[in-house]
Amino acid sequence: MHESPREVILHVADDPADVQRALDAATGLHAADLGTHVRVIVNGPALAGLTGTDAVQLPEHTEVAACAVGLGRRGIDPDELRPEVGTVPSAVTAIVQAQLTGAAYIRI
Repeated sequence: MHESPREVILHVADDPADVQRALDAATGLHAADLGTHVRVIVNGPALAGLTGTDAVQLPEHTEVAACAVGLGRRGIDPDELRPEVGTVPSAVTAIVQAQLTGAAYIRI
């Protein structure tokens, strides 16, 4: 029987450099072959780590999402986000929804 992958939320909020730390952690989780899908959810000052034109190198089974509320508060247009970065309406809501369905939560 094939189980659907378990979800891990890596929450990045404080330092733009922590975005790369979260991606490194996602790589480690994939290498451990735990059958996880990783969502890196970014809000707060760390959003600056998602702007620019360089593509984000996503590990397998990983996605990155910026908080739309935080983007608005910081005056960052979603078009300024790096390629491969999506958005969620609210980081808090996305994290809680994931936890209510059994996701593991790690703050980076």
